[in-house]
Amino acid sequence: MQRMSERVSEEHVLREWLEREADCGPADADLESAPTNAAATLDALLSAKPGAAAFVWRERPIRWYRLGLDRERFVDLRPVDGPDDLLWRAVSMDGTLFGVAERVHEDGFGPLESAGIDAGTIRTYRDNLAAGTRVDPLVVRTRRGATPWFVADGNHRATAAAMRILETGRYDLVPAYVAVTANPVRRPTVDRIRGLIQRLAGRTIGHRS
Repeated sequence: MQRMSERVSEEHVLREWLEREADCGPADADLESAPTNAAATLDALLSAKPGAAAFVWRERPIRWYRLGLDRERFVDLRPVDGPDDLLWRAVSMDGTLFGVAERVHEDGFGPLESAGIDAGTIRTYRDNLAAGTRVDPLVVRTRRGATPWFVADGNHRATAAAMRILETGRYDLVPAYVAVTANPVRRPTVDRIRGLIQRLAGRTIGHRS
């Protein structure tokens, strides 16, 4: 079971995400010029991270939660769909971000650097964790009742946390904001079943008349 689950507002999550992007230095994530209302925050985030953040406007409605990921869920986290996930999957042992840490554990940072992944950032997060500093919550997305879960923001932080598990053999709960979206398959399926029932009912009435 996940722990410390609580509902949080979308604006709160997106604002923190945007602040992290601004800390990385891109001009299009400049908080000083970004309005503070929810719609403007989303627009600014989409400008900064158009691929990773696209689900926020594309897959409505969304319920947001803050929780601590248990170990089983954490080790199965995947990079979010999009161009960047190709880099992470290319160096992962099994398609997960934990598999990226396993690759580093066995082969060093060379494969990540060759793939164009910022190994220095991962080292910094790992060192901060070793010093007792907790990383910011990951931003994770999933569909209702679906697995696996995908990291929209925090691939470097998740890899660093996974490295600490491999180095220490201990797992401390990793915090995450989890976006739970509706299952797009479920409604069309229900509609098809409802339509089939209605057609069958119509045929039955026709035969009786």
